[in-house]
Amino acid sequence: MKMTVNNKAKILITLFMIGLMGMLIVNTIVFTHIHQLDDGTIVEHAHPYNKANDSAPLKTHHHSNAELFFFQNSNILFLVAFMSLGMVFSVKKKKNSFDFILEHSLTYINLHKERAPPVS
Repeated sequence: MKMTVNNKAKILITLFMIGLMGMLIVNTIVFTHIHQLDDGTIVEHAHPYNKANDSAPLKTHHHSNAELFFFQNSNILFLVAFMSLGMVFSVKKKKNSFDFILEHSLTYINLHKERAPPVS
């Protein structure tokens, strides 16, 4: 199989996405923790942090609202990016070609010369 630039790019992007997915899985397994916000809402998310300094069930390090939004939706963002790339690479370029087919046919017309038209 001949490797084209397009095939090499697909393989590299596929390997990158597999590696990124592996990192997200490991991050979720190792660094998942919960916070309690000021209004009592409990938020669960995952990101690398120093677990040695914080052994309480509710973690004390703080995040901005934008950080919490990003951490909670990072898996969805990855899924959307993965599906978008999959759709882009699955579209095949179609080669447009036009074939002109000329058909000739002779039509036999029987005039029925020896009969009169039907009476109405």
